[in-house]
Amino acid sequence: MHAAGSDKSWRMNRALSTDMFRFGNLATRSQLRGLGYSDRDIHRAIEQNTLRPLRQSWLAHPGADAQAMRAVALRGRLAASSALISLGVWVTSPSGLWLGTAIGSSRVPPTNPGEHRIWVREHFPSADERRWRMSVSDALEQYARLGSAPDVIASIDSALNKRLITESRLDEIFARLPRRVQRLRRRVDRRSQSGLETLFRVAAEDAGWKVDIQVQISRVGHVDILIDGWLVIELDGSEWHDTPEAQEEDRRRDAELILLGYRHHRFRYSQVRYRMPLCLEVVRAILTGGRPVAVH
Repeated sequence: MHAAGSDKSWRMNRALSTDMFRFGNLATRSQLRGLGYSDRDIHRAIEQNTLRPLRQSWLAHPGADAQAMRAVALRGRLAASSALISLGVWVTSPSGLWLGTAIGSSRVPPTNPGEHRIWVREHFPSADERRWRMSVSDALEQYARLGSAPDVIASIDSALNKRLITESRLDEIFARLPRRVQRLRRRVDRRSQSGLETLFRVAAEDAGWKVDIQVQISRVGHVDILIDGWLVIELDGSEWHDTPEAQEEDRRRDAELILLGYRHHRFRYSQVRYRMPLCLEVVRAILTGGRPVAVH
């Protein structure tokens, strides 16, 4: 009898682990009840330390995001940049915990330094079962009101590239934003492969150069950025470029570019992020030299 009871408990915990993973390891009691778990099942899981209660209605499973749990504990949900990060969207400069709390909520705990509360109208996104964060649309709108222009464009580019939001939905968001932010809509480009690429593109456009991204060049492949039709800028933003094989491929591409009449230069992540003015000076110096002639 004891063995049968243990086997039943094991099966329930295994199913519970799968179901909690579906919710990002942080769910409400009503969500679990909706999957057929009884209050007795939930109570047993808490007694066995499989679930950890947060407030009255929330339950955390091992693996739950620490910031999401903190947001729930503060009677809110991840919002703005914090929600975007949890969705895998590029955020240039994370600035602590951002949470959205429903207007009119009572007995709201105080936040700590580095924690920021946004008052929102309470509604759950229909397409996301992870109720501990705002929808990507709400998070982008919140971040667009808070972030600098290049950072906002980089996050929007990232969300579009990952297909987390549609162009039409983005138009709806921009229609609600202040006019100073609405002007950024024309600078969004879903082709951008990284936030680093967007940051450099925006800075280069601000410098007055003609900029295109993800350009296909014969014998070379796609290049990150093409300035004024002949200067190729590659952004080495990942460790992938540090392997011997990758470095050899980079050299081959660089040689082909020279033979085709292009100039090229590479910038690393730290240069683009923290020394952008120097990067632009380097580009300006190369452009001053004029367009080279193709060898063949």
